[in-house]
Amino acid sequence: MLTTPADIRDRALLALLGDILRPDIAPAAIGALRLRLMQSGFSWQALVDLAREQGVLLPLTYALSGRTLLPPVPRSIANTANHVGVRLTEAYAQHLSYREADRRQLEDILRILDGIGTLPLLLKGARYLVAPLGPWCAARSMGDLDILVRSHDAARAFAALKGAGYREMMEDGSSYGPAYAYHLPPLVHPDHALPVEIHVDALAAAGRPIMSTEQVWSRATRDDGASFFVLPSRWHALHGLLHHQIQDRGHLQRVLSIKALWEWTMLAQAFTEPDWEAIRTHMRSAHALDVLDSWQLQAQRLFGLDTPGDWGASAAARAHADATFRKAFRPYWLRRTGTIADQLRASFARETLASKYDVPLSRVSLLHAGRNLMDLLRRHRGNLLQRLTGLQDQLW
Repeated sequence: MLTTPADIRDRALLALLGDILRPDIAPAAIGALRLRLMQSGFSWQALVDLAREQGVLLPLTYALSGRTLLPPVPRSIANTANHVGVRLTEAYAQHLSYREADRRQLEDILRILDGIGTLPLLLKGARYLVAPLGPWCAARSMGDLDILVRSHDAARAFAALKGAGYREMMEDGSSYGPAYAYHLPPLVHPDHALPVEIHVDALAAAGRPIMSTEQVWSRATRDDGASFFVLPSRWHALHGLLHHQIQDRGHLQRVLSIKALWEWTMLAQAFTEPDWEAIRTHMRSAHALDVLDSWQLQAQRLFGLDTPGDWGASAAARAHADATFRKAFRPYWLRRTGTIADQLRASFARETLASKYDVPLSRVSLLHAGRNLMDLLRRHRGNLLQRLTGLQDQLW
């Protein structure tokens, strides 16, 4: 995982944030939430800061607005610009305008790819721009567009986008290494905000034993006349889980990823019993059921996500979920140190070096480790201190 979540110092405030973001709240519960927001000692600034630092300020604004929990602007205030309700509402409106621009960018990309006979599968947040699964999808932020194409179409798709004005984000010859082996170098366009990643695999190597690219394509669907594929909601949700927990090593590092858990919760609340059974069967066959169960326990604890009646997590999954919450309250420096150590172990593992330099495992040597070190220093030159200390982790 490239980032380390910010400190969470107030357990009660985290619980309040989770309750506000719950997908299904009875009218009486909304009234109780309103009272909690009016209690003496409550700080709107602290709530906003927590949500922003954990990447869920937009979902928080969406939930507060939809449940009429934003405080009204007092008539006695002469300058309303700094009122929390006004600021959040204006920021969300600006976000929606950006989303509209992102949607037009994606539609333009789809037209370009359709022109060369390529129909991509939209991964992660990209699918919400053109095939949302509910109004909440508008509150899901994204930093790039992830587009999966068949491997034999990748070079043509890459060339078509470059022909339309996109350029490589890194043009200095830096190696992307195994972490990027599942997609081509990111592309950027001077007239558009989001980088584009053309994927040849749905997940990096760590995630493919659990959900292979072939399995992803076999489950993809396309509406009549559409120029793109998407995954059914249950497989879309599972892909997101694997991206955060396996590919980004969140499960191994016991990272409480509030934004990803919120997205999972919003998707999973609409699952049917067959959906749950299909997901559990898939994860059980991949020997990764504890990953799913710990994730689900975290969503249940934080957002009250209901689980199937016959669902039962293992003791190991429960212990992992408990440890994840405990770790979330540890000092940032301690969690960041663990993150960096884990990243370095993974980067210099023999399997990683063999994949990166395309050599047999038995031929990996100190020379490859040295090449990898130089590549890391070159790729992060100018921001090495920020990367090590986590100054680039700020999400606002």
